[in-house]
Amino acid sequence: MARARTEDADVCRRCSFQGPTCCRIVSGQEEYCFPLSQIEKERIQELVPYTGGFVVSRNSKAFIDYACRLFPGEEELVRRVFPEGKEHFRLAVDSMGACRFLGPLGCEIPQEARPYYCRLFPFWMAGRTVTHFDTPTCLARREGGTLVRILDILDTNKATVKDLYGRLRLVWGLPPSKGAHPVTKTF
Repeated sequence: MARARTEDADVCRRCSFQGPTCCRIVSGQEEYCFPLSQIEKERIQELVPYTGGFVVSRNSKAFIDYACRLFPGEEELVRRVFPEGKEHFRLAVDSMGACRFLGPLGCEIPQEARPYYCRLFPFWMAGRTVTHFDTPTCLARREGGTLVRILDILDTNKATVKDLYGRLRLVWGLPPSKGAHPVTKTF
């Protein structure tokens, strides 16, 4: 990414203070937060001297169903990776639903150490196609409208999205999807 991520910092920072977003959830919806791998947790701990930013959550039926919707056709695999009753890490939120790493200037985790889900959002993969979540709370989605424009606003590209998605699958314990873009960078 050639440009400085000033637009990313601005749009994401502005979005984080508008209410429920990817950095701020509705209180009571914590079980739907994405899981955090041990690798991601350790990387954050190395770069952000902050304690209390992580929580252990139970793999509830609601959490597993949500994870299955992220990976259609791979429900059996998702259920094996996140068996009901077992646990996973996630980012902690405060009493108002804000991520504990959300500060007055936005995310306090350096871009390169953020969880893969955070770096991907609002993008996702549908098979081999880069797409985006149609979430009305995402300011980048609202301001951009189209996939190309959202990619531009967030100063990223399809190759980076594919790479991050591949990394996310690996650290969450999911094998690369058939025909997926190869992960070529280091963790």
